[in-house]
Amino acid sequence: MNIDDLLYLSDLNLAESVREMTRWHADGRIIEQDDLLITKGASASPVTNCVIRTSPGAKPDAGSVMKLIREYYEEHHSGFSIYIRDHFDADLKSACESFQMVKISDAPGMMIDTIIPDEPLVKNIEIRTVTDGKGAADFASVAIDSFQSLGMSADLGKKIFATPERMLKPHMHMAVAYVDGLQASCAFALFSHSIAGVYWVGTSRNARGKGLAEACTRAVTNWALERGASAVVLQASKFGEPIYRRMGFSEFTRYPWYMHFRLKEAG
Repeated sequence: MNIDDLLYLSDLNLAESVREMTRWHADGRIIEQDDLLITKGASASPVTNCVIRTSPGAKPDAGSVMKLIREYYEEHHSGFSIYIRDHFDADLKSACESFQMVKISDAPGMMIDTIIPDEPLVKNIEIRTVTDGKGAADFASVAIDSFQSLGMSADLGKKIFATPERMLKPHMHMAVAYVDGLQASCAFALFSHSIAGVYWVGTSRNARGKGLAEACTRAVTNWALERGASAVVLQASKFGEPIYRRMGFSEFTRYPWYMHFRLKEAG
């Protein structure tokens, strides 16, 4: 796959992940207009109200983007966030900084296109594929606990994952690691646009240091590659980046994430 195709497909998969998270909430709204995706999610937090350009280029123009989304989210009394694609969005990045939005992360976009060799698990560790509501609820409980280390409150996590059974879809593959029968780590792969993206990789705070997140990532990555994904991509957190590099993922771009917080967010 050439780099231009990889960049475009990765952008589309990230946008699809934003749509999926919005669909997990019954009141979620998805708006698409002129290669701009706008979502209104489970709360007033910018985590659940996301914007990303989907064009293979810098359009719509940054001024139009900022005017449109500021008016929309002000009307809905919500904060909002903007995903920046380093390979296209220099103008929008400048607009975010001019508006004094907070840069939450500068995640490397990383990819792999070969199967990751299996590694033996400790006897009391089991990786299970999620196939029912109980498994989806286990996944949600791990994600809610884990992502508090990245600043997501437990209350917000509960709103995002209020109906975990909505994640049970054939184009998504969820894995949960259990230690002595208790859920401890998770990851999921989202299949779209001929590739797959890995999202929501996390480990409960009391179960870290056992290689569980790596095992879950390997499970969903290999699942996608074995089913024909031409590549698997992800946007790495500061905790995950060294693990993914060790696993064989390589960086091909960056996805900075900017947020605008309202003084009083309804949550």
